[in-house]
Amino acid sequence: MKDFTIISVYNNEQLLQECLRSSVESQRDISVEPRYINNTTNKFANAKVAYQSELVNCSGKYIILSHQDIRFLDEYELRNIYDRLEQIGDFGIIGVAGVSGREIISNIFHGETPRKVTENNITEETPCETVDECLFIIKNEEKYIDIFRDLCCDSWHMYAVEYCLRCRQLSEKVYVIPANIYHVSPGNSYDESYYTQLKKIAKRYKGSFERINCTMGFWHTGTFKLWNQIRRRRKRDIKNGTLRH
Repeated sequence: MKDFTIISVYNNEQLLQECLRSSVESQRDISVEPRYINNTTNKFANAKVAYQSELVNCSGKYIILSHQDIRFLDEYELRNIYDRLEQIGDFGIIGVAGVSGREIISNIFHGETPRKVTENNITEETPCETVDECLFIIKNEEKYIDIFRDLCCDSWHMYAVEYCLRCRQLSEKVYVIPANIYHVSPGNSYDESYYTQLKKIAKRYKGSFERINCTMGFWHTGTFKLWNQIRRRRKRDIKNGTLRH
């Protein structure tokens, strides 16, 4: 068995090579099974379908789902992450950026000009409510893969957020860990499907959670409050040019 299986969906092969693939290949003292999913022709309509195509028969003890534009900034970073996972032991999902209340927690850098995602840095695993999709980790066990299969999310947004909500319903632990990682994207550009997924997830989980706090916003699950939040947010982001049509 390998230590990790890393799965990434890419639509830009050059970006994949410059970032994730090259940095994975440079990792030391760790065994990795890479699985890169070619979506340059838009074969897959959403993240759930794309990842499900590779979640079967993974050889890694842990499965990392990562964006194509992630770089590990140290050649022993995956070794360090693996050792931390072994120490934690009991978890449902672990990310490298997460949210607790209205605080984003992370040690990673992002943006074309690298800058810290937040000043709320950590030195150890920290419980959180949800983690970001840029990179997260689950165990290669049937019950955790089943959670992914059962997600209602059917776009390229919020699948990690929903996975976290489902884990919390099942009393599985959600953590963010310190990581020496660079995410090229600033993570602030998205399209209308984000709001479609948000409404769908809020409807499914409003019986369990009053709010969905995530790196892209802090949302009520009640229909009236949520729709008012979305209306205000759309207006702002269209003006700022961060909402794609």
